[in-house]
Amino acid sequence: MVPEILRSLPPTTREKVLVACVPLSLGPGKTVIEENSLDKDFYFLQQGQLLVRTLSANGVEVAFRVMEAGDCFGEFAAIDGLPRSASVETITQASLARLPRECFLVFMRSEPDFAMAVAEMITKRARAMSTQLYEMATLKLGDRLRLELRRLALGQGFVSGEALIYPAPTHQALAARLATTRESVSRELSRLAQTGIIVCGRQRIIITDLARLTGGVISPC
Repeated sequence: MVPEILRSLPPTTREKVLVACVPLSLGPGKTVIEENSLDKDFYFLQQGQLLVRTLSANGVEVAFRVMEAGDCFGEFAAIDGLPRSASVETITQASLARLPRECFLVFMRSEPDFAMAVAEMITKRARAMSTQLYEMATLKLGDRLRLELRRLALGQGFVSGEALIYPAPTHQALAARLATTRESVSRELSRLAQTGIIVCGRQRIIITDLARLTGGVISPC
């Protein structure tokens, strides 16, 4: 799969970037980068799922993002040269492409389209993080989960009435999106199912009424 960040680039620029990459294949549960390590390369995820996690000050592991095929990561260390701010490990079998930092910096300086794509990606993530921080500070977990399910449904083209999320993210993936535990997500999903707002099945979540799902919940987006 061509990484999302490269799809809008001119074919010649895209080819230059891909040729400079080193392929990498890892099985489930393997570490790609370790928090505080000095690895500074940039990565594209071509196949599989990855979990981004960090350790809190009291040593508690916090998972805060699940990456899917087409995502990329490692831009902080590739840009500023500082140690890694989080760990990334495989959830499933994964195929990646590693772009060495020296090549990344050459493309940032010599290929304006690539530099703009990276800037847009960083901005998009910053906006998403702002929304997540707002919701964490002002909303209970149940309401945050409702908003996340609505975003997933909108992402699959549903705007009203009944909606189908397929393939649905795992409870672990939802927990990472919401910066909470898998057990907490499972409890909240069970509560929503008991009210009839959602129906959970194998790799799918059916929302019986989008308006009812988020009724009374206020979000900045």
